[in-house]
Amino acid sequence: MSDSVVTRADRVRGFVRLARLKFLLYNVLPVGLGAAVAVGAGHRLDLRWYAVAQVFAWLVHLMTHYCNEYFDLEADRANVYFTPWTGGSRALVDGLVDPVTSLGASFLLCAAAAGLVVAMPTWQARVLGATTVALAWFYTAPPLRFNYRALGEATVAVILNGLWPSVAAVLIAGAVPWTLLAILAPTALLQAVRMMVMNLGDRVSDAAVGKRTIPVIIGHDRSVAVICGAQVVAYAGLTALAMAGRVPWLVWLAMVGTAPLSVLLVRRLLRGDMREVVAARMTPVVFLASNHVSLVVGAALAGVLVDIAVRDGFGRDVAVLTGVLAAYAALFAHRLWLAARARSAQSRSA
Repeated sequence: MSDSVVTRADRVRGFVRLARLKFLLYNVLPVGLGAAVAVGAGHRLDLRWYAVAQVFAWLVHLMTHYCNEYFDLEADRANVYFTPWTGGSRALVDGLVDPVTSLGASFLLCAAAAGLVVAMPTWQARVLGATTVALAWFYTAPPLRFNYRALGEATVAVILNGLWPSVAAVLIAGAVPWTLLAILAPTALLQAVRMMVMNLGDRVSDAAVGKRTIPVIIGHDRSVAVICGAQVVAYAGLTALAMAGRVPWLVWLAMVGTAPLSVLLVRRLLRGDMREVVAARMTPVVFLASNHVSLVVGAALAGVLVDIAVRDGFGRDVAVLTGVLAAYAALFAHRLWLAARARSAQSRSA
C-alpha cells in the first residue's frame, strides 16, 4: 500500500495491529499461576503487587511485539505464506505504519517496563524483572538476536513460563516456591516446542534472510520428531513430579486433562500439515499448538485454586483468582467463536 492512499485511520489501525493484542490474553495465566501458588504457600494476595506483576507482563509483551516487528521486517517481507499466528502483524509490510514508529513505541514500552522494575520492592524481584526485559528485547534486537541464533524458542519459554510467574510469586511471597517451578517445568518444555511449531511455519523465509531458528537448522522431519517427543516427555515428567510430591495431584489431574490436544497436535504434525508451507494447512496446526500451551497453564491455575479451596477453603484470594480465570475462559471462548465464524465464512466463499 503506497503512502498516498494510507489514511490517518489506516495508520491508527495499523499501529493497533502491531500490538497483536490477541496474544496478550495468554499472560493472564502464568501471572495468575505464580500468584496462586504463592497464595497456596500461605501468603496473602496483595492486589497492588499482583496488578504490578500483570501490568509488567503486558508491557513486556507489547514491547516485544513492537520491537520484533521492526527487527523482523526483512523476514516478514520474505514471508508470503504467513498465517494469523505467524509472519508478524503485516502492518509494516503493508506500509500502514512507518517502521521507526514501531521501534519508537518499543522504546517507550521498554522504559515503562523498566520503571516498574525499579519500583519493585526487593532485589530478587528487580533482578527477575530486569532479566525479563533484557531477554524480551534481545529476542530479535541486535546484537544478541536470540531468535536468529536458535535460542528464540528457549527464550520465549523462559520468559512466558518461567520469569513472568516467578516475578508474580516473588512480589507476593518474597520467593519462588519450589512447587511453582515444578509445575512450570513441563509447561516451559511445551512452550519451547510450541515456538518450534511457529518457526516451522516460517522456516523458508527465515532461511532466506539468515534467521537460524531450530527448524531452519534441523529441518522439518527432525523438528517434528523433537516436538512430538517433547509432548511425551512433558506429560511423563509432570507425572513423575506428582509422584515425587512436587506437584499436587489435583493440579496433575487438571493438567493431564489437556493431553488429548497434545495427541491431536502430534497427529497433524505426523501427517505432514507443516511440511509444505501452505497457510491453509498450517493455520490449524499453529492455532492448536498455541492454545494447547494456554490450556495447559490454565489447567494448572485451575488445579492450584481447587487444591487451595479443598485444603483451606474458598477465601477472598481464591475468589479473586477464580474470577480472573473465569474472565480468561470467557474471552478465550469468544476467540474460539470468532475463529470458527471466520472458517465458516471462508468455506462459504470457497
